[in-house]
Amino acid sequence: MLLAASVAAGTASISPISAQDETAGVNWTVSPVRTHPSQGDVREVEGAQAELFTSEEGVTMNFRTTELEAGHVYTAWWVIVNNPENCEASPCAPAQVLGDPATLGSEVTFADGLLVDEAGRMEFAASLAAGEVPEAWYGNGLTNPMGAEIHIVINDHGPVVPELVGEMLNTLRAACTDDTVPAPYPDNAKADGTAGTNACKLVQFTVFQQQ
Repeated sequence: MLLAASVAAGTASISPISAQDETAGVNWTVSPVRTHPSQGDVREVEGAQAELFTSEEGVTMNFRTTELEAGHVYTAWWVIVNNPENCEASPCAPAQVLGDPATLGSEVTFADGLLVDEAGRMEFAASLAAGEVPEAWYGNGLTNPMGAEIHIVINDHGPVVPELVGEMLNTLRAACTDDTVPAPYPDNAKADGTAGTNACKLVQFTVFQQQ
């Protein structure tokens, strides 16, 4: 599934870029934002862009996007593959990331949450230090910040539920029905937040492949 300098937002089609400032010891990677495959044909989100800054100390992401629904709560999630050389495909397929975390050194944890007051441009932003990560799904941490493949995934929790809004902004499944939490997720992720009546869904993502 992740706040430093940023560049201007790109246009509808953005080619992945990766560069390294050897003096500062920082990698910079920019990637397009795409609709999530669970919602049908994948396409780039027009005017959206995501950036990743990495150093030996950790990672920072900016995820600027559009097409989010007003009145909905969204959370962004770090999906870390510490050992991308062990992936069967490039980029790593979600099924392997979730199904073989030991081999890939996979890790998933919360990045950011937003309540969309008005439909339009929104930005998720987060940083994660190298080492153990908070509320980790698998306990593998972030051990290879400058070489990891990192995905950011956006989860739509649906319309605001007033009594659950705090949880909706900070947990995986708050306000979601059981059947809209993906089955491959581990039990600790499925228990992260109070169940509700909203049909939650994964709506956008980006993949950072560092060079």
